[in-house]
Amino acid sequence: MDAATEGTFRDSTAPTVRWGHPAQGADLADALGTRIDNDDELDAALHVLVTLAGKAIDGAAGCGVTVTISDRTFTAVYSDARTLIVDADQYKAGDGPCLHAVRTGEVVRVDSVAADRRWPEFAKSASTENIHSFLAAPLYCASTRFGALNLYGQAPSAFTDGDVETATALTDAFAGALGDYERFDRVRGEASGLRFTMEHRAPIEQAKGILMATHRIDADAAFDMLVDMSQRTNRKLRDLALQFVRDCSATPT
Repeated sequence: MDAATEGTFRDSTAPTVRWGHPAQGADLADALGTRIDNDDELDAALHVLVTLAGKAIDGAAGCGVTVTISDRTFTAVYSDARTLIVDADQYKAGDGPCLHAVRTGEVVRVDSVAADRRWPEFAKSASTENIHSFLAAPLYCASTRFGALNLYGQAPSAFTDGDVETATALTDAFAGALGDYERFDRVRGEASGLRFTMEHRAPIEQAKGILMATHRIDADAAFDMLVDMSQRTNRKLRDLALQFVRDCSATPT
């Protein structure tokens, strides 16, 4: 299967779905929380979503959440530095499995051959990080599609039909927890709240991920490096991180 179309918005009031991964027997709705009412709860739920997906889907070498707000696309939550790097390559290419899932509402599963054919620029970049398989499921609330759950695999065909069902169950449960929380609609015209928080945090998290991958250090050490650079250059941490990510993403001339 190259791509499975699920419907742009699935029923957020659908019955709770249980799935059979041996390490995960908990009810998905209980794991994610039954209701999300504010930005902090949303951020926590996204972290739970990524953690559950990584544990439940054996072929996943990395997992993250792509969010699109006010024509900006960034990685809000991620499992490891490599996921950030592969995400950044996809955003730079302007197309790929997670972006396709966000734009169309389709659940996308592609192996290395299909990825090379559909998104050659991105697939080539991903292969340098030993990523050859992709699974992306759209994230949505009652009336807004705002992102995608992304899973990256090292094997040429890492994901199964069962993995597609698991990813769909996870995103359905997440939509159920979101319910009528329409923050993603309202933030489009706001200068504060979730948009402000995510847009300012994302460059710092991305810069940390690049430093972690480059220097093989942990998140705390990467953050300390950014703080040190900020102090030495007398620049705000977010501004420095944003420029650092842009410089690292620039195409060599």
